[in-house]
Amino acid sequence: MAHVNGIVNITVKGEQKPFRLDLNAVADLEELMDKGFGAILSEENMGFNTIRAFYWAGLKWRDRGLTLHRAGNIVQSMMTEDGYTFETLMEPIKDALIAGGLINASDMEEVDEYDSYDEDEEEDSKN
Repeated sequence: MAHVNGIVNITVKGEQKPFRLDLNAVADLEELMDKGFGAILSEENMGFNTIRAFYWAGLKWRDRGLTLHRAGNIVQSMMTEDGYTFETLMEPIKDALIAGGLINASDMEEVDEYDSYDEDEEEDSKN
C-alpha cells in the first residue's frame, strides 16, 4: 500500500479515503481505550472494538465529528461492500502505523503472528 505524508488510502464504498495514524491519533486511541499502545496491540485485546477504535482514530483527522458509532458503520460497510475481512482490516492499520513513523515493520510481527494463530486454531477446530 503506497503512502504519502503518513497517509494510507483505504477503500470505503468503492471510494478512497485518507487514513492516518500519527502520534495524536494514537494518543487519542490510548485515551479512549484507557490503555497504552502496547496493550492495545496485544493479542487478547485485538477484536472488533479495537478495529473500530483504530479506524475512528485514523479517520477523524479529516472528519472532526466522527463518532465511534459512525466509525463502526464505516468498518461494517468495508466488510460488506468492499470485501474486507478481520485480517484485511488490520493491513491499513499496520501500514498507517508504519507510515506515521510510530512503529517499524518488524514491530508488527507479533500482530502478524496473531493473525496466523487464528488461522491455525480455526484449522485445528475443523479436525
